[in-house]
Amino acid sequence: MAKQGFLFAVLAALAWGLAPLFAKVGLVRTSPLAGVTVRSIAVTTVVIVTVLVSGHYKVLATIEPGALVVLVLEGFLGGLIGQYFYFKAIKSLAASTVVPIVGAYPLFTFLLAVVLLSEKVTVAKSVGVLLVVSGIIFLGL
Repeated sequence: MAKQGFLFAVLAALAWGLAPLFAKVGLVRTSPLAGVTVRSIAVTTVVIVTVLVSGHYKVLATIEPGALVVLVLEGFLGGLIGQYFYFKAIKSLAASTVVPIVGAYPLFTFLLAVVLLSEKVTVAKSVGVLLVVSGIIFLGL
């Protein structure tokens, strides 16, 4: 199971590494908001068809109201707001600059998880945060 998880992680990294190239090219002659709209419609269509065809739509009825609200907020922040700002950035800067900066999101997750979820600060996590911050500084030079 661990090997399968590793493979899925590599495939996700490959997809996320390739996607910015399409975004950069696709946004040349359109606005970031139009780009987010087209992307969202395409993804939503594929997800709806997949859920209907696979029969997974039944699981949607089992989602608790509290979890539903939190997942909607996550989608709003990650899928709309974050994506919009990402498209704004990638339209005006090099993809090779934007993607590593955007990839610093674990820094914010770490800090907020410590404050809001009372997660523990460890030496390994602290070193990781310092490396992320160093990377952002180097990209800004």
